[in-house]
Amino acid sequence: MSDVAGAAGRRLLLGLVLLLGAGFLTAPLATAAPACPAVALFAVAGTNETSEAADPARSVGLLAGLTDPLARRWGEDLSVRYVPYPASFDRPVFYPFSEGRGAERLARDAGDLAARCPDTTITLVGFSQGADVVSDVVHRATNGTIALPPDRIAGAVMLGSPRRDPRAPNLLDTPGRGVLGPRPTRELDVYDGRVYEVCAPGDPICATENLDVTVFRDGWASGAHRSYPTVRIDGAPLFTVLERAVDAVVARATTGPVS
Repeated sequence: MSDVAGAAGRRLLLGLVLLLGAGFLTAPLATAAPACPAVALFAVAGTNETSEAADPARSVGLLAGLTDPLARRWGEDLSVRYVPYPASFDRPVFYPFSEGRGAERLARDAGDLAARCPDTTITLVGFSQGADVVSDVVHRATNGTIALPPDRIAGAVMLGSPRRDPRAPNLLDTPGRGVLGPRPTRELDVYDGRVYEVCAPGDPICATENLDVTVFRDGWASGAHRSYPTVRIDGAPLFTVLERAVDAVVARATTGPVS
C-alpha cells in the first residue's frame, strides 16, 4: 500500500472505526439500566503516576488531559474511571507484579460493569505501563481467561506501550517495537479494528529494536514518551482526535452533551 493510501486509510479508520466499533456497527443501544452509564471509559495511568490507594474517580497523570474535558462535557453519560494499581518500576513492587495487579484490577472492574450493565459501551485507554495493562486485558479477553468478553470492548487505545507490536493496528508508522516485546498479534483479530497502538516517534519505550535495561529503567521520563497529547495524527493533535472519537461514541448512546 502506498504512503498516500495508508494515510487515507488511517483517516477513514479514525473517522469511522476508532473507539466506535460497537456503537456504529450494531443496532442502536437500548437505554442503560439504572446506575449504569451510557459509556464507560477506563483509563490506566503510566509508571509512577498512580498507586493502588488512588481514588478511581480522580484523574491522574498524562491521561487527565484527555479525560477531564470529556468528563466535563458529558457529565453522567460518560463514566471515567481510573484504575488503581502500583504503577511502579521497582518500588513498591517490581514491574511485572505491578502490571499484573493493574490488569487484574481492570479486568475485574470492567468485567463487573459488563455483567451488571449489558447496554453500557465499554472503552479502554492506557498510557505507558498503563498501555501494557490495557494490552494484557484485551489479550486475556480474547483467550477467555477473564470475565470481560472481547465483544464488550468497544474500543481500546494504547499509548507508548512497552509491549507494542508494529504489525498490529498502529495509528502512526513508527519504526521499532516495544522494549519488552509484543504479545501475539493474531489475538487482536477478533476486535476487527477496535484496538489500536500509538507510538510517538523516538519514544524509547515503544520504538526500540532491543531489550535494553537502561532504556527500560529510564525511558519512562523521556520527553518523547510524554509527548502524546501533542503527537499529530494526520495534522491533528492525538488527544483532539481521541476526544472526537469518544464524543462520537457518547453521542451515539445519548441525546447530546450537557451544557
